[in-house]
Amino acid sequence: MRRILALTTAALLAGGCAQTTPYWTLTDDANRVVHSTSFQISVSSGWVRTTTPRTYERLDIDGQQRTILLEGMTITRDGVGIHAINVTRRYPDTAFPTLKKKSTATMLPPEAADLYVAELRKRSGLESLTVVSNKPATVDGKPAFQVVMQYKNDDGLRIQIMSYGFVDKTGFYTISYRAPYLYFYQRDFKEFTNLVASFRQSKGAFDPPPEIPAWAKIFT
Repeated sequence: MRRILALTTAALLAGGCAQTTPYWTLTDDANRVVHSTSFQISVSSGWVRTTTPRTYERLDIDGQQRTILLEGMTITRDGVGIHAINVTRRYPDTAFPTLKKKSTATMLPPEAADLYVAELRKRSGLESLTVVSNKPATVDGKPAFQVVMQYKNDDGLRIQIMSYGFVDKTGFYTISYRAPYLYFYQRDFKEFTNLVASFRQSKGAFDPPPEIPAWAKIFT
């Protein structure tokens, strides 16, 4: 898992170097409400967040690098190597990319939760990921799931993840919180639940997906 976090951090830094605007923005009372194309959230003051949403990612799918469209933002207080909140919207055709499964508007939350956990296990190499609980929830008034998972990293530290997710005709949305179970998870849990409660889907969610960047098409 240490290698996964290192790669994640490197990818974030590389993305920041390629932009003219700062990759990270410190949140204060003047900019707590964050607007993305398909959703908006409220972020606690003193936390940092990605300045603009990520619109694609590079994934290894069955031994081949693929560019997958998505919409995602990351929020952290102490750095993504310690903990992070991720808000992600995946498009229906690539909702579960490494499983090669699509999402549909009629998909029930328990089915979406099962696919989500299977996707995490395959994508991150977390075969030891265990599900602590999986129960119904609501996000922005929509039927959703709330799944709690745990795993131990290479140093034996227990990491807990809580994820909310829902599916509609515009795609698969998740709001996840990852932190060491001791101290950090409980310390910022309320901030996470406040962010989940603030989530609102925007009209832009119904716009057509963006184009894959021209350079990425060469490798897709």
